[in-house]
Amino acid sequence: MQTLIFLLIAGISSLTHAQAPSDEARHKLVGLIADVRGADGRRYGSRDHLGNTMDCVKIIKRTDSEQFIGVYHTYINEVPRVNLAISDDLINWTWLRELAYFGSQPTIAVPSDQPQGYIVVWEQEPKNHLRFAFYPTWSDLEAGISRKNYSVPRTISPFAEGTPSIYGQPTVNNIDLGFHYYDKRIVDKQARGTLKNFGLWTQFRKQPNFDNALLHYGVQGNIGDRDTITNFDNYEFTAIEGQYGRKDFGTWRTFIFDPQTGNADQVPVITDGGSQAFANPTMTLTTWKGQQILIVTLFVPSELSAPGEAGELIYYRKL
Repeated sequence: MQTLIFLLIAGISSLTHAQAPSDEARHKLVGLIADVRGADGRRYGSRDHLGNTMDCVKIIKRTDSEQFIGVYHTYINEVPRVNLAISDDLINWTWLRELAYFGSQPTIAVPSDQPQGYIVVWEQEPKNHLRFAFYPTWSDLEAGISRKNYSVPRTISPFAEGTPSIYGQPTVNNIDLGFHYYDKRIVDKQARGTLKNFGLWTQFRKQPNFDNALLHYGVQGNIGDRDTITNFDNYEFTAIEGQYGRKDFGTWRTFIFDPQTGNADQVPVITDGGSQAFANPTMTLTTWKGQQILIVTLFVPSELSAPGEAGELIYYRKL
């Protein structure tokens, strides 16, 4: 009997310490994002051909060509504007047009039910809230002509909601969105909601599992922008920003959240010059010239940045 009890305890202990199935894939992703110097292409302080800063850019590939689309914001005379640009190589960007005035933190996705179209979501001011737009074709997006629009009334925080990211594969009539809410006018925290039929904002709720994964590391400031990939070695992962000290831009760090386990890993990003702070992460898995690539963008605050590295960092890795 004593032998049996010992074997049972040993078996439970080994299960407790066993790796989760997603651990290996998560660690691999962390390594790919961390090693900026090993990227196949990279650019610090990214700007479009007109010299506009490409802050918080989200990049996807066009559905009808090998070109890439970037949506980002630029401050001009203290007013944020959502801009659209295009690139052949992920490094050099040609500005096409402004999509929103007093808008920032945009994201973009292709709806599965209308694969020639584009959904764009951003944080709209004043009264910071979420704004959706649908462009049925590339020509519509290029011309800035949206066919469906919706502004979301603030539902979780009376103060501010924004930094949108799209989960999974949206359809025009079902968009699963992540966003931040300004909690008690103290710090940003995580939330999620769904836009139905470009007219019904529903299933909105707080996401304490995200917050808790970063609070575990001692994050005391904002938990804000995030971006998700759904099929990295068959698992879903979210890159998310966390600020260790309130109002201290030098304490922004990037984490990878694993929804399979509820855990997060801090990404030890290594740049050429040794910058220390990183915010507003995005990730895109796509193909380019027949090869799968991972596109990553990070905003490098001027605080604790290396010379020449502040601003938007764009880099990609061949997989």
